[in-house]
Amino acid sequence: MGSPHGVITPQRDGFWVKNVNFHNFNFNNAAAIGSCSHCFKPPATDSDSRHVNFSGLTFAPTVDRKIRYQFPFKGIYEDHDGSLTGKGPGSWATSNWNHNKWLTQCEVDTTVYDGILCYSTVSVRRIVIYNAKPGSLNGKNLYILPYDADITSQFADQ
Repeated sequence: MGSPHGVITPQRDGFWVKNVNFHNFNFNNAAAIGSCSHCFKPPATDSDSRHVNFSGLTFAPTVDRKIRYQFPFKGIYEDHDGSLTGKGPGSWATSNWNHNKWLTQCEVDTTVYDGILCYSTVSVRRIVIYNAKPGSLNGKNLYILPYDADITSQFADQ
């Protein structure tokens, strides 16, 4: 017997899961939600389920695990009403990677959520660098700042 999922999210941005009731996911490591359809084994050619939106979810007491991420473990789930994470509207669930851990704004829950839960004060985003040459980023710091039109507008004419 396998470890089933109720919904496995796709390899695309903008997918919505709305008004779904989950029941009887309390056996054999089952989970209500899984990440990345068609990414089940390495080497995956895609970076996972990306940014998926959730609202109107209900979980019966027979749901032991709400999320179980699958390879390559990089899904980003935005909870628009708090029904997935219990952290309120605009909260997030994502995989358990150190770079996603914010000191007081996120917490690790590997038992029920298989990852990190963040409050709405944090935005979780996917970053992709295209056409990087092997080794071109070795030893270089990567700084990521919040988008601010006042800062970026100074580069518009360059």
